[in-house]
Amino acid sequence: MRVVNWNPKKYDKQFMDASMDRLREAAEIVAAATRVSLSKQIGKGKTTGISRPIYQTGKYAGQKWTQRNFGELMKSIRVVEKKEQWGFETHRKRNVRVYAGHYLAYYAKIFEFTRPFMRPAWRSALPRIKQALLRKAA
Repeated sequence: MRVVNWNPKKYDKQFMDASMDRLREAAEIVAAATRVSLSKQIGKGKTTGISRPIYQTGKYAGQKWTQRNFGELMKSIRVVEKKEQWGFETHRKRNVRVYAGHYLAYYAKIFEFTRPFMRPAWRSALPRIKQALLRKAA
C-alpha cells in the first residue's frame, strides 16, 4: 500500500522539539541528583567547607580564581544546551549537557576524581531519566 501525500519532514520539527524537551527534563533530573550527591559529600569532609580569600602575595596575588568560596561548586552545577557557531540550536546532535565547575570552581574535576559526586548521581537517577525519556506524549 502506498501513501500518496505523506511528508515525514513536515513533522520533524515537532518530533525534535518533543525530544529536546525530554532531554532537558532528563538533564534537570541529573543536575538535581548531582546537587544532592554533592551536598552529601560536602557534609562528610572536614576540608570541603573551608573558604579562603584571594591570595595577597606570591606569583598569583590578586587572581580571582585563587579564592575558595564555600558553596561555589554547588552553585556551578547547571544544565546547558549547546548552540551551533551561529547561535542556532543543534537539534541534530541534541546537545544538552550537565556541567559542574567554572572559572571560580575549577577544582570540580579534581573533586569528582577524588570523591565522585556526578557519576553516582547519574547512576541513582537512571530510572527517573529513563522514565522521563520514555513517557507518553500528553
